Amino acid sequence: MGDKIVINADELTLTKNLFPKSEERKYNGPAINLFYTIIKDDLKSFKSAPNGMKWTTDEKAKFEKLSHVEKKKYLINKMGFKGGVILPHLTIDKLYKYPNITDATSKSKYDAAMNSISSSNRSFKNMDKAAQDNILNNLRYASNKNNLIASKELADLLFSRIENVEESQGIKDIKESLDLYNKLIKAGSPDGYYGYYAIYRFAIDSDKLLYTSITPASLGLNETTATKYLDEALMKGQKNALLDLAFYLEGTILAVDLFMTAGYLYQDRNAFELAMRNANYDVNSNNYEVFYMACMRMAIILGGNLDELIACYTNNVFIHTNPIRAEKLRQYSHNRKLIDGLDPYFDEKFPPDLVLDFGTQFFSSMYGGSSEYPGVYRWIEIGNMKDPRDKNSTKKSVLDFYKKLWQIIIHRANYFIEFPSETAINYYGLYDYVAHLLYRKYSSGFASARPYIFPQDVLATKIDYNKVPPRDMK
Repeated sequence: MGDKIVINADELTLTKNLFPKSEERKYNGPAINLFYTIIKDDLKSFKSAPNGMKWTTDEKAKFEKLSHVEKKKYLINKMGFKGGVILPHLTIDKLYKYPNITDATSKSKYDAAMNSISSSNRSFKNMDKAAQDNILNNLRYASNKNNLIASKELADLLFSRIENVEESQGIKDIKESLDLYNKLIKAGSPDGYYGYYAIYRFAIDSDKLLYTSITPASLGLNETTATKYLDEALMKGQKNALLDLAFYLEGTILAVDLFMTAGYLYQDRNAFELAMRNANYDVNSNNYEVFYMACMRMAIILGGNLDELIACYTNNVFIHTNPIRAEKLRQYSHNRKLIDGLDPYFDEKFPPDLVLDFGTQFFSSMYGGSSEYPGVYRWIEIGNMKDPRDKNSTKKSVLDFYKKLWQIIIHRANYFIEFPSETAINYYGLYDYVAHLLYRKYSSGFASARPYIFPQDVLATKIDYNKVPPRDMK
């Protein structure tokens, strides 16, 4: 888990940039009609594209010769990820890169230190003192020769072990880390900015059991600078900064966007899994089905487990209930043969299904339904509406589905949503605005997660918003 931010998020540049833009488009009609308008606009925005991550023989041969990192980049690109919309300037090519270590001795000592860490079956903070000292001294040598990557690794390791050493040693480690982070800040490293902020966060933590003598003042830290430096780290795409803010915004489309951005920039399977969780967060939250399925399958292709997808096929969540497919996935998971820790050809073995996604304002309960209110999947299950993705669907059944979909929407809007005012002044609030941008950026979905698209003549069907279904419609 990440650490949530401890400063005022309203002071961050990205927040200041998003708030005014989210209010640019005006809507002066009834708020309930705005709800309908956004759903309809979302449904009309989806664009068609081929479904599934497909490979040629030559492409596979070239792919399998790539390094592990380049393989992951290739797969994320092939899936169709292009980053998020909150920080649109961030791309893999624009991330800060440390200069190469050119001094042979420094390079040898740096490599020895990093190899000792990677080859150990213990985390650095749990190694014995002799092993730690050997690693730290090798990194100090390279750092003292002005090799910034060594300074970064040294600072992180020192700070990581402070709760596993005597307090006097821990205080020395904190101060050495801070000096190193300040050195990195002068070089423009986002890790330096984040490191300063992380030490400030530790210093103000009232729950810390050790280091009660450590305060921001004792280290020469202050909130204004910590806020400024976290802002710099975010704008430069520092990974921990992105994850911290995403955890702070947990359960929102902003968190989905930030976790996706971290996954895209750093080829991080865990970040895609976190994006997946936030895209399908809670029964009373908006659900973002295309992003849920895309991040789930991206994590699988990057070597993640199949449990979530099996549950979808078992429980009729976002894709057809398919016990046979679920069982085949279980069997596959027990005998899975990965390529360099990856499952690049997963789509060929288990082709993806089109996803039912009804846009940025659709709640989880509107998809699922219950004994209290209607929902798409409940109605499909009891035969009240036919899934438009069925092979034997007809124009008549798709139109019937669309009309009943709107009964569900209107029912929800009239009985279960409290609209803030009779008239909606701003077309988009902050979360709606980010969701709008994200859906428009990915209107064709992803290679492994495409939205079902209603035919144009169906989308043109007039819906009477004033024709409210009875409350006991289930």
